Amino acid sequence: MRCFCCVCGKKQEYEFNVPPAPSMIQEEIVCDNCGDRTHVLLTSCPNCGKTFKFFLSDLDFMGEIKQLSGVYVRLIDGIRDSLSDYIEEFNVPVPKKWSVKLSCTCGHDYFAEIPLRQLRTS
Repeated sequence: MRCFCCVCGKKQEYEFNVPPAPSMIQEEIVCDNCGDRTHVLLTSCPNCGKTFKFFLSDLDFMGEIKQLSGVYVRLIDGIRDSLSDYIEEFNVPVPKKWSVKLSCTCGHDYFAEIPLRQLRTS
């Protein structure tokens, strides 16, 4: 992967083992000139294997998504536990994954996803 540092502009070259979609990985790239750190989400087209750089940011996006889903799940678990003496069943739909639709230059459309935390089973 070739990119340019957003702080100093130095060209950087990186090699990553990028999985095919729907899997997605997050890597941290560090500029060897100024030390700036950037997170990048990567996946590759399941049709042709071309790498797709989905997201560049100082934010640990994958970590934030997983942390937010964890907070939501703990909140729902707590509500369910506090109501257990009053109701038999408490069901709240929880998304199993965060996903994004991508289009490859080969013409193939596909989804990449990040699995999310789920509710405890009673």
